[in-house]
Amino acid sequence: MKTAGDALGVKLVSVLDSGAAQAAGLAGGDVVIAVNGVKVADLDKALGRCRIGDTVKIHAFRRDELNSYKVTLAAMAADTCRLRLQDGGAGWPMH
Repeated sequence: MKTAGDALGVKLVSVLDSGAAQAAGLAGGDVVIAVNGVKVADLDKALGRCRIGDTVKIHAFRRDELNSYKVTLAAMAADTCRLRLQDGGAGWPMH
């Protein structure tokens, strides 16, 4: 899943084909506003509190309609990785 900031919450730019989000009905363009009833500003952080196999309730807007989804979290495929910069760094570490 690729996300971007949004004034209301977190916009799903894209979801993985055959992934847990897509299986639950979420799609690119949806704006997630809450996970398990708690407002969300950082979706990775919110989902990071959960475990693989947990089912979470996600509230999201699709256009102007508020929808509720139950997503059962699944592990990423073995051929999938995620890279991100750590906060507070001035750039790439120098060795």
